[in-house]
Amino acid sequence: MSKIRYADIAFPTAVRRLFTYETGDSTIRPGMRVWVPLRSEFAIGMVVQVHDRKPEFETRPVERILDEEPVMDHTMLQLTEWIHRFYYCSWGEAVQAALPVGLNFASEKRLQVRKGFKGGISEEERELLDEIAESHLTLKEAEKRWREGKGKAFLKKALKQEWVTVWEQPKQKVDYKKVKHWQLAESVNPDKALAGLEEKERDNKWVQAFEKLTGMNLPLPHRHLLEDKLFTTYTLNRIEKEGWIESVDLPVESEPVHNGIHRPDEIKILSDQQQEAFEKIRESLDSHAFKSYLLFGVTGSGKTEVYIHALKHALEQGRGGLVLVPEIALTPQTVQRFYHIFGDQIAVLHSRLSDRERFEAWQSLKSGEKRIAIGPRSAVFAPVRDVGLIVVDEEHDTSYKQYDPAPRYHARDVAVMRAHMENAVAVLGSATPGMVSVQAVKEEKHELLHLPLRPTGTMPEVQILNMLEYKSAMRGPLTVELYNEVEKALKRKEQVILLYNRRGFASFMQCEDCGHVPQSPESSTSLTYHKKKNILLDHYSGYSRRADTRCEMCGSANLKTKGSGTQQVEEEVEKLFPQARLLRMDRDSTSGKRGHQTIYEQFLSGQADILIGTQIVAKGLDFPNVTVVGVLNADTELAFPSFRAGERMFQLLSQVAGRAGRAEKPGVVYVQTWKPDHPAIQCAKTHDFKAFARHELANREMLHYPPYSRMVVFQFKCPSWSKVQVVADKFCDAMRTVTGDEPVMGPSPSVIEWMSGQHQWEANIKLSRNFNGHAIEKLLNDIFKKYDSIKPKGSGAVRINVDVDAVE
Repeated sequence: MSKIRYADIAFPTAVRRLFTYETGDSTIRPGMRVWVPLRSEFAIGMVVQVHDRKPEFETRPVERILDEEPVMDHTMLQLTEWIHRFYYCSWGEAVQAALPVGLNFASEKRLQVRKGFKGGISEEERELLDEIAESHLTLKEAEKRWREGKGKAFLKKALKQEWVTVWEQPKQKVDYKKVKHWQLAESVNPDKALAGLEEKERDNKWVQAFEKLTGMNLPLPHRHLLEDKLFTTYTLNRIEKEGWIESVDLPVESEPVHNGIHRPDEIKILSDQQQEAFEKIRESLDSHAFKSYLLFGVTGSGKTEVYIHALKHALEQGRGGLVLVPEIALTPQTVQRFYHIFGDQIAVLHSRLSDRERFEAWQSLKSGEKRIAIGPRSAVFAPVRDVGLIVVDEEHDTSYKQYDPAPRYHARDVAVMRAHMENAVAVLGSATPGMVSVQAVKEEKHELLHLPLRPTGTMPEVQILNMLEYKSAMRGPLTVELYNEVEKALKRKEQVILLYNRRGFASFMQCEDCGHVPQSPESSTSLTYHKKKNILLDHYSGYSRRADTRCEMCGSANLKTKGSGTQQVEEEVEKLFPQARLLRMDRDSTSGKRGHQTIYEQFLSGQADILIGTQIVAKGLDFPNVTVVGVLNADTELAFPSFRAGERMFQLLSQVAGRAGRAEKPGVVYVQTWKPDHPAIQCAKTHDFKAFARHELANREMLHYPPYSRMVVFQFKCPSWSKVQVVADKFCDAMRTVTGDEPVMGPSPSVIEWMSGQHQWEANIKLSRNFNGHAIEKLLNDIFKKYDSIKPKGSGAVRINVDVDAVE
């Protein structure tokens, strides 16, 4: 009899504890998925520990081990455990985030016809039961097929009478893409098969096709064979009927990540300052010990070239690399530049790929076929073998933070922790580092590498245009001065970028008689007007309706659109410069897998003169022919209710300024603002990051905001306003009892107070920066334990989300 062992299993639910099961299968290992009973059903979980310690309670058996080899290695299990503790989610939620959709926990319910029941069944019902038995239908397929009428009644009766039972089985959501191939049947001898034919039969087309097949390198795809006129679906089926060939579904190679040219010898020679930074990274790579760097380089200083040289050195050591970018929009450009050097060693991972494409990319990395992963936030979990280098480009960007669902991790910090666990080197790159990283340099957690100069020349000039002085001299959304500079650039055959940091045709519609603004019934926000579809849209919940023709409050037809978005700016700019070719880059125009890449390639190749976009255009895109950049509404970030508003304003202006004058041509940036004296704007004008950082950090320290504290935000959600308020109050009472001196703020309604049928309240606590994962977990456990002892009646209806190191 096999020795009984015990497996601790994590499930992708909000329950933070592990569940222990028993098994006699000696092949079970951590990192494998298993099929186990959970309450009254079956579920798929991840084995995180295997041991011999018999629990004090009765254990249930593991029904089935789903993997021959672990799908998660020891380091990834260790990393997800750290996320589980630090970000206060369940271990299963962290595991689910780390796996591609194709491998994620899934199961399906199938129908099974019970044998041996007698009588009480009509001939028609018998036929339907035979159909279920033969087609192995899932419950979902059956409900879809018999959604109404007699069929629906039959299915309900069959389940009630237990003619049909429902059983669950594990299902992997995605597998490799497979297509029909043809190969010789295993038992056939081609020479004997042909020798047995009469002479006249040899003239048949299908026989000639078989003779040709015998000399081909089979198996071959059906579609490939049809390119030869000798092969048709009929001839292939006819040969199959003779038993000489057989069809088989086989995986096909995925599409290449990039169709560009692989030029490994064209790696650029580094400048002196780049070489100095690279030498530091190389020394750390050679030591095979953890080290983290902040690569602070002005826009256009060549940080990417340093990444490429460092990654090349890691690959020469036989190690792998991971490159994170903040936006999907940056992935095509990054892939293009890295592909020139590293070719097909690159795998791309991002959410615009299909589930199968992501699954295949993940498998190519896990198998070692590819050694470099490139992608946004979730790519931090890519199963790169023997990671030597992890790059986080534009490390300051808030899109590295996951909001919903849990785990609410920050990919920058997860990347540094993974590098620590793998004895790898982490390089955080930015022209405008976040204050958290700047403080980490001061505390000697990161070493600073500085690229203060552009190899191609000076930084662009930044002109501040005070809207108070220009409000009576505007050309559409452009001041007269910006209009004139755009016109000059177009005459010189140079390109222009105009940034407008909002979406939609107009911000809102307003009644000119009573002042009413249509509100969303799904959230406490104004509805945005979109001209192309003539709809009012709530961008938070997705609610939409046709645009009003009369005011819903007073009945007036005097409705006006107020404010402007990228679509309206595009329309107005088109009127100002009718001969110019325009492109727009925002969330609407970049939907689809290749949306960003198409727009990027069109503008880079000179197919457009003016690019109008949201903050996406400020994030690292490189356009050498751009000499004029206009920021049309620089004050948008300052209006956002966040202690990081000034930091984001500076970063946005500095980053968008970096789009101008990146080649030999000088560039100028024009910033239209109502607040020209704001420190973020003044420092961005002079490209003085150090002055801004000193000012910002002094304010943060005085107010005990990050990076001088850790901020944990608690969000309370419930359809009942009274319940969410009472629970939020009680939870804050519990926090104040447990935390003592640590300042608790709130509770109060969230910025978006009503969303998707839920009232939303928030509270937060500022903790010392010394709190590590175990300390945070212990404190939060104590808070929830105290809250459980005083929670009010009906509190189960209120959902409580925890966001550790919140960015808002």
